[in-house]
Amino acid sequence: MNRPPIHDINPDSSQHIGQQDEAEQRLRHAIETSPNTAAAHANLGLLLEQQQRYSEAEQCYRQAVLLDATATPYRYQLANLLAGATREQGREEAKTLLLEIIRHEPANAPALNCLGALLFQTGYTSAALTVYSALVAHHPQEIGAHANLGRVLLHRDQLAEAQQHFAIALEMDPESAAAHQGLAAICQRQGDEQRAAFHRLRGFGSQPVVTLPYRGSAPPIRMLILASAQEGNIPWRLLIDYTRFELTTMVVEYVDLSAPLPAHDLIFNAIGDADLCMAALDIAGQIAALSNAPVINRPARVQQTGRLANAVQLRTLPGIIAPHMVHLRKTQIADHSAPAMLAQAGTKFPILLRAPGFHGGSHFCRVEDPEALQIAAATLPGDDLLAIEFLDPRAQDGLFRKYRVMSIDACLYPVHMAVSAEWKVHYYTSGMDTNATGRSEEAAFLNDFRACLGPQAVAALERIAKKIGLDYCGMDFGIDAEGNVMLYEANATMAIIPPTHEPQWDYKRDAVDNALAAAKRMFARQTATQPTT
Repeated sequence: MNRPPIHDINPDSSQHIGQQDEAEQRLRHAIETSPNTAAAHANLGLLLEQQQRYSEAEQCYRQAVLLDATATPYRYQLANLLAGATREQGREEAKTLLLEIIRHEPANAPALNCLGALLFQTGYTSAALTVYSALVAHHPQEIGAHANLGRVLLHRDQLAEAQQHFAIALEMDPESAAAHQGLAAICQRQGDEQRAAFHRLRGFGSQPVVTLPYRGSAPPIRMLILASAQEGNIPWRLLIDYTRFELTTMVVEYVDLSAPLPAHDLIFNAIGDADLCMAALDIAGQIAALSNAPVINRPARVQQTGRLANAVQLRTLPGIIAPHMVHLRKTQIADHSAPAMLAQAGTKFPILLRAPGFHGGSHFCRVEDPEALQIAAATLPGDDLLAIEFLDPRAQDGLFRKYRVMSIDACLYPVHMAVSAEWKVHYYTSGMDTNATGRSEEAAFLNDFRACLGPQAVAALERIAKKIGLDYCGMDFGIDAEGNVMLYEANATMAIIPPTHEPQWDYKRDAVDNALAAAKRMFARQTATQPTT
């Protein structure tokens, strides 16, 4: 697909283009006249970067740095450009340049901000926290510094600290979209839906449609990404080749459905949580129906993947044990009718009680007997809860194992396995970083998951993926003594998380890279022969 994106050109923008052409001619003439003037090369690079001519801009910045290696602005311009590159080599060079700048100028705000963003994007979360903390310490009046630090803290689930920095940002700018978005996520995780809705409107309502800068050199393929203002979206940023796709994101709750859709060649529905985002998926379905472009993860299919729906539809498949599950209202728990409902459904204690729409172990507890049910329910947000049969996949060593396999374009890809002594197995709290035996076991799973799980379990996973029918989804599960899949969760919100850069995680890199590469191939295949929309 070699076609340019559609743009509306008006007289004012034509005049602007003419001014840029004239400026470029003047700068090139200045370089011809005085080729050793670093500033001329840097200014030409800046002009080319504004025109998204990134390769040419990079060469200009490099020449400026070559001519004056001590000038911080030239090194920063080059680093900032490379930080947005898709090549790992370019990002690593950017880190080196930024660290050199900060070593000589510890309070350099642009360098600190750029380095923090780059570290966060490439998995150095702890390092990003350190850099953004330094940025806030040196520049406490910078709104963006507090918002960015809050974003990293939110990612680490340090909600109180994140809330503090988002609140500071709002004190300085009550309209800060980034701060409102962060506070919306915090309120949602805390179960305060009223405040979450208040901040979502102010964080997304004014600009629900955003087109991201295109980093490629060839004419782009235009992808329209449908997202929710709630925290029920697929973590999609690592799945897409930015040198091939120009991305426009739409937060569907705030989109004007009567307006024309942005020009696009492909729609990716990134809304993945059916329990949390059913209304948003309805809107996404309406948007998809307005287009003839191919759709990745059709909203109607995602809507069928709520926890309760999955328990019903997947339990009947061979080789799969899905937990019995009952939808309870807190009023039913308060009037003591819930135990009878659970008994009638065949759900025995202990049970797992969770508020739907939350992940990562949040708002999720084990209840040992009916007498503890009401106390446990009082700790969870919302009026609706799920009572889930406790599946016990412990092996003879008494440890719990949770596997994650992705289904991408109808193929299976293992991405992680955690071993824990606790029933609530969450990878980053399971202690795998200090468990060398567990890491060795995970490496065996990632290297050959079919041999590790056995043909019965692999066939069961293939049945689950086919039944769900999504282009991109994941499955979390255990394996019982008979080789059956004990299914915990299957939906589109599953993340493929690259390991941090410590050598102890090297064994994970190929498996993660294979899954991410499969996603990129999927998007490319879907657009290979499609007509322009």
